Amino acid sequence: MKGDSAGPEATGSFPVPTHAFLLSAFVPALAAVARIALHGEVGTLALLIWLAGLVPVFLLTRYMGWRGALLGLVWTSAMVVLAELFAALLAGSSPEWSLAGVVVAVTASAALAAGLERQWWAEGPQRVPAAPERDRQCAEGLPSGEILDYFLDKLFEAARRTPPLSIILFAVDRYDEYTELYGETKACAAMEVAVNALQAQTRASNVYGRVDDRTLIVVLQGEGLAVAHAFSNRVLEEATLQPVPWSGRITLSGGAAGYDPTMQASETLVAQARQALETAQRMGGERVVISKGASEETLVAPGMVILHSDGQVREIRETV
Repeated sequence: MKGDSAGPEATGSFPVPTHAFLLSAFVPALAAVARIALHGEVGTLALLIWLAGLVPVFLLTRYMGWRGALLGLVWTSAMVVLAELFAALLAGSSPEWSLAGVVVAVTASAALAAGLERQWWAEGPQRVPAAPERDRQCAEGLPSGEILDYFLDKLFEAARRTPPLSIILFAVDRYDEYTELYGETKACAAMEVAVNALQAQTRASNVYGRVDDRTLIVVLQGEGLAVAHAFSNRVLEEATLQPVPWSGRITLSGGAAGYDPTMQASETLVAQARQALETAQRMGGERVVISKGASEETLVAPGMVILHSDGQVREIRETV
């Protein structure tokens, strides 16, 4: 929620925990004391003492990023310079600036590496090219979400003034079975077959998109349910002609619904088409079901399966 604290930086407190700050401050200082106490020693032993100076570099970088890397470098370098000065005063000799230079150079290299590593991890989620396969959505290139809702609402409002308006929902039959047998990637390939079949039969003026990762929608503005039924059958036939990523063929189910004056919003129209689609799938798939609703359109095409508002399903038989 917007009112919640996001962490130490959001509340204005110091971003480094107390234990990390104390270690960063005192460990290089202790190394400096040890270097002064061993003022007669130079070379390898002195270099080993300054390994402790890497503590603030890594700890501060962990919590503060590049700023922490710089602070750790400055603090350790200051301890090195001061320790060499005091060690030289006690020994009555010149400071070992070459030693100090080696320690500062090594510390700077460590600070650079720590900063780069911290940045790498911070930017890690942005570098991931795709979500895990199970989280991928199929037919992602089609309009969906708010964009699709916007067009549906506009076309629905237009149908109030100038009906008719029909929508059809399409779904791949046995999608769950494909997922289990072949994996999500090939199941998505089945959805691509459905998209190709829809595009092959859809006019450029029609709006179509993706309701969810398993359901496609096409909007037929100015067309009634009879045209929607004929169009849906063409899409279903087209799907069986498309190449598939395995042996066999892919079939679709369709559910159509038409605007009527009793509807208050486009969601009602989509809900009726969804109910018709689910009815088609329960009947075994590879068919289209028309939701009659309150429409007064006369539906007489042979083979048309009609879902009435009372839940009854009737098929129009061919007559002689």
